[in-house]
Order: sequence, then structure tokens, then C-alpha cells
Amino acid sequence: MPKFVRYSLIVIVLIIAGLLVAPFFIDVNTYKTQIEQTVEDSTGRKLSIGNINASLFPWIGIELDNVHLANREGFTDRDFLSVQKLNVKLALLPLLSKNIEIKNFEINEPKIYLERQENGESNWGDLVSAQTASTESGDNEPADKQTDAAPALAALQAESLSLTGGEVVWVDGKAEPVTLADLNVGLTDVQLERPVAVKLSGKLSGNAFELDANVGPLGDLSKLDPVALPIQGHVKADNIQLAPFKALISGWPEQLGDINSASVGLNANIEQRPDGIRLGEGSVVLNSRIGLAVNWKIEMSKADQLKVSRAGLIVNGKDILEVKGSVKNLSANPAFQLRIDSQPLTRSWLAEFVPDLNSMYAGHPSAWKQIEIGTLVAGDAKQLEIRDMQLKLDNELVQVSGAVVYGVPDIRLRIAARDLHMDPWLPQGKEEPQGQTPAAGAGGGAQQASAAEPDLRFLKPWRVTAKMQAATLFLRGMEMRNFNVSINGSNGRFDLNPLSFKLSGGNVKEKASLDASVYPAKWKESVHITDVKVGPLLKALADMDMLEGTLSMDTSFRATGLTEAGVKTLNGRGNLMLRNGKIKGIDIPDTIRKFTNPAAASAGPNETDFAQLSGSFVVKNGIANNQDLFMASPLLRVTGKGLVNLVSKTLDYHVEPRVVGTLIGQGDSSPVRKGLTVPLHITGPFASPKVRPEISAKTLIQNAPALLNKGKMGGALGNILGGKKGAQAAPADQPASQPEQPVTPEKKILKGLGGMIPGF
Repeated sequence: MPKFVRYSLIVIVLIIAGLLVAPFFIDVNTYKTQIEQTVEDSTGRKLSIGNINASLFPWIGIELDNVHLANREGFTDRDFLSVQKLNVKLALLPLLSKNIEIKNFEINEPKIYLERQENGESNWGDLVSAQTASTESGDNEPADKQTDAAPALAALQAESLSLTGGEVVWVDGKAEPVTLADLNVGLTDVQLERPVAVKLSGKLSGNAFELDANVGPLGDLSKLDPVALPIQGHVKADNIQLAPFKALISGWPEQLGDINSASVGLNANIEQRPDGIRLGEGSVVLNSRIGLAVNWKIEMSKADQLKVSRAGLIVNGKDILEVKGSVKNLSANPAFQLRIDSQPLTRSWLAEFVPDLNSMYAGHPSAWKQIEIGTLVAGDAKQLEIRDMQLKLDNELVQVSGAVVYGVPDIRLRIAARDLHMDPWLPQGKEEPQGQTPAAGAGGGAQQASAAEPDLRFLKPWRVTAKMQAATLFLRGMEMRNFNVSINGSNGRFDLNPLSFKLSGGNVKEKASLDASVYPAKWKESVHITDVKVGPLLKALADMDMLEGTLSMDTSFRATGLTEAGVKTLNGRGNLMLRNGKIKGIDIPDTIRKFTNPAAASAGPNETDFAQLSGSFVVKNGIANNQDLFMASPLLRVTGKGLVNLVSKTLDYHVEPRVVGTLIGQGDSSPVRKGLTVPLHITGPFASPKVRPEISAKTLIQNAPALLNKGKMGGALGNILGGKKGAQAAPADQPASQPEQPVTPEKKILKGLGGMIPGF
């Protein structure tokens, strides 16, 4: 053997022997105090190390036991950081060529305690500020050392890196602590040329979770791009209780029940490819009073672009919504385009989550049954654009398009429908029995709330531009064809201009405005009606069945308040013309006939036909005053005046019908009563008005020419006027000497009629 080789082997043996025996002669614990003091000088916190062990061959190893770093002064008296055991073993020979080959890197039972006080101070803030100050002062590693670090990491290899039994405790003010316990992290076969297996598991406030993934290969670390780093993994957390996090959750909905009994489950697959494409698929489940689940499948072809292949919402096991689309510019100004489709949702099913739906429609004879929506929406952080919304209301299609600007808000909508029945969607609660007052907090609360005057001042900053068209709109018994309405609003004022539709053979045009900037809200409107059959209109608007005929009308009203109480503030004026109709509940010819022939029976229905009825009116504080009523029919000419109280829904009206034809066929035996005028007083509620003649001596005298004829009534009246009949002798008990009072013709008439018209 050559001497060179022999001497080389001897040197190597001596070095190995020295490395093996050195730890027995060098006590590394002598450096423990120096290490502890250096850390305390740098952080202001006490560091204690239980024991240090070292080895030099075949591995360079160091082992630290019972390491404790104290908490920041002024915080809880417990360790900020503690490690039961830290063990690092490095291969010796690769270090000679500046390669780091780790046999094992092991951390046992590390515990970290993170605390933030109510004033915002944290127990790690001083460490961060110290590091920042060191960086700002230029106290950094030299550039050549930073450069040398890259080749060393490039040759990094490790059989295993592990953390076992870890614990992280997070305390935020007075909130309940959140604990991440039983934390285990394992990396196997760590190198740069093949994928690295990563396993992570633990318990978050007692709830287990786990992650299995393959990361890499890492390749050239100097060219490492995290966005293109290959990753495949699976995350699973079956049951994470929300109670420990309730202080961090604001606005927890009451419908979801008690947050202390709620939990979340997560199951997801994630993938990132070398070309930057990222994929995700999985589901999140909320277990609460209402079971909610969201499942998704997404793809990110670029760092700032997201494609939603599927996102579905499931409520109590029922599929509700499905969303598809894309989101761009995630890092700057996100913009989205999404297709949203719902399943048919029934009112009975929705009432499980919105119980008020039951009371709102409890008294409705035929309330709506289901709703369904499908829409394409697009927008960004500033606005939402509705490009095509298909809204099915009980299988009636409503199409909506427009946009909503969030900040103002500014709403622009166009709504179109073919046939649309609105009555099923108008709330109608259950009526309480008459005389029964609902107890406070009981079922009557909904009625009281519905009668309360709404405060609309929140609408003041809104801007609204809306148009609606419907081929036929059905509302409160009205069939409105060619329905069109435009609404424009800003600064609390909303104008309806115009509203137009065809109704009962005629046309209706309306202009209206609402001032929502004050409370109560104020409104005004003007209506122009031509050739509309008035019966269905009055039934729909005021639940009145008093008139029939063809109506033309112009009105202008204003009032304060939107509830029935606001009728007291109603003011305005109008005029109307009715043709070829009838007044129901009032039979003027029958009243006249009974005046002339009290014994006659009623001849027909309780109504009065007319060819024309016209008049104008002024409304003041809910009371309409008319002074120029005129009605014409082949038999009668009627004039009238009086009051219509819209607050109490009662009449106080005086009419004077004058006979211009014959009552033959109306139950009268006299061929002609021309000129006969019988004033009538109409009083009482709209539903059942009462009519009585206003008879006085003056009335009878004025009607004497019409009453004086060859019939029985005329003869009697003639005898009275002539003094031949109807005069009676003085009673026997009346003194004969009493002077006789003069009798006027009026008194003679009244006295004579007293025995001839029953009840007069």
C-alpha cells in the first residue's frame, strides 16, 4: 500500500475517532447559559433550556429538552413558547460539500400561547417590532451569506421532518379561548426532485381535521414560483363546533338556532398544476336548526380568474340554487358573470324558515303557491347588472332586466309580463272576531303592525328608474289590459308618470308622486278616466256596489300618510259623468209612487235607472262635497247636493227628483204625474243607505198641480183645499167658548194627509 493512502486512512480514522469521543470531553451545556442570556438580551424574555446533547458522528446532532420562552410582561403568567424536545440530525459528509442532508428533524409537544388584550396589545407584538427595528437599522446578514444560502437549500434533503403533539392557544380579550391541539405535521422524503408527502392533523377546539397532500417537485429553488408549485391534496373536517368561535361571528341569524349547538363540516379536494391551473371540488355543511350545505367545483386558470363550474346551495336536504359562471380580476377590482337558477320553492316550504308568511296569508282565500327564478347577472364591486331574469310566479312568467348601483343605491329596472295575477301575492291576514281585542304579543300584533304608518325616509338617497309592462294585469277584481307604468325617483320624491291601462271597455291614465323625504310620507295623484264601466271599478277600489254605468272622470287628490288613517288628510277635487247606468239600493220612482199612492206595493228591484249622471266635487279632509248633481232619465230629472264621508264611509245627501214622464208601469194608476217633485234625504253607510222623503207643507203646495187630478188622491186633496173634507169637529171635552185658531192652507193639507197616508 502506498504511504499516501496509508497516511490518509490513518487521518480519517483519527478524525472519526475524535468526532466520536469529542462529545464525551466537551460539555455543550456550558454554552446553555450563554444562549439563554443572548435570547433574553434580544427579546427581553427569559429563556430556559433543560438540557443540551450533541453528537458529531455518524450524524451531527443536537438535542434540546424542556425549552421554555416566557410570556410578555403584562400578560398571562404562562409560557409564550415551550418545546418538550427538539432533535436535529444532519449527515456529516454532505456538509463538506455544502449540502444539507437531514436525517431527522423532530419537534415534540411544542406549545404556543397567543394572547391579545382588549386594548389591541398582543403578546407577540414586541417580537415583531424588534425584528422590524433590526431590519430597519440594517442589521442584516451580509449579501454574500444570503447568496451562499441558496446552494445549501438547493441540496436540502431529509428523510423526515415531524412535529408531534403540538398545541396553539388563541385568546382574544374576554372571548372563549380557541385551541388547536394534538397538532401533528409530517413531511416524508424531503428533496427537490420528487413530490413531498405532507400529512397534517389536529383538533380545533376539540374537533378533528386532517390534510393529506403531495407537494412538488420543488425543482430549482432560485426559480421557485408558488403559483406553479404542483399540489394535490385532500382536506377533511367532519364536525367543527362553532361555540368557541362565537365571539368572532357577528350577525348570527336567529333562524339558525343556538350557535352553541351548531357545527361545520368540510370535505374538499384541491389541486394546483405546474401551468398555474388550480382546481377545487368539495362541500361545506352547516349543522344547525336549519341544515345548510354548499357544494362546488371551481377552476382558476390564472391567479386572478375563477371559473365556477358548479356551486349549489342545499337547505334541509333540498336543492335550492345552482350557480355557474366566472369571476375576473380577483386581486384588483373583481368582476363577475354568473348564471343563477333556483328550484321551484313553495310558500309552505318557505314558511318553515319565514314563519310570518303563515300569518300574512292566513285569511287569504287563494294565496300564491310557489316561486322560481333563473337569471344571468354580471357586475363588480360597484354595481350589479341583471341581464336576463326569468321570474315564475305560480307559473306566470315575469321578465326583469336592469342594474343596481350599490353605494347610492341607484336602481334601474325593466319589467315585462304577459298575464299577471297580483291578488294571490297581496298579504291578507286572518280577521279577528268582532269585539275581540288581540292580546299584546299575540296574533293581533301582526294586524297592528300592518296598520302602522310606514317610515319611508330611508328611501331619500335612492335613485329609481323603472318601467313595467303587462299584457293583462289582474288586481282586486280588475282586469287591466295594456298595463304600462313608469317610475322615476330621487331625493325622496318618486313620480309615477304615467300609469295607463284599459279597464272595462275604457281607458285610465294616472300621474302620481310620493314624497318619502318626510314622515309621514305625502302623496298626490291625478286620474283621467274615459268610458270605463264603473261597477267593477268601485267594487275594486272601495268595495262599493252602488253604481253601474259608463264613467268618465277627472280627479286630483293629495294626502299625507299611506294607511287608511290618511283618508282624514285627503283633499282635492274632481268631476264625473256617468251614462246609461243605475243607482243600486235607491228606488226613486218607487219612493215617488208611494208618496202619491201609499197603498201601492213595490214594483221591482230596488234601483234607479238613468241615462246621464254628472257632477263635480271638492274633497276636504276626507269629506267630499257635491253641489251640482244632475241625473236624467226618461222618467226623471234629479238634482242633488250633499256630503260623502270617505272616513266613516257614510252618506248625507239631498236629492230632488222631478217627474217628467209617466209612472204607469211603475205601479201608479195615474196616467200622468208630470211636474211632481219629491225631495229625498239619503243617509247611512255605503253598504245600506236609507232614503226618506223630505215632506213639508211647502213641498205639498209646490206639488199640488201634479197631485190634483181625477184620482182618489187628487179628489181628497181638492176637498182638503176646499174645506169640504177632512175638517173635524172639536172634541167633546174642548170648551165651546175657546176661540178657534186660524188654519193656514199648509196646515189643512198636512192635517188632511194625516189620515190618508199611513205613518205620515
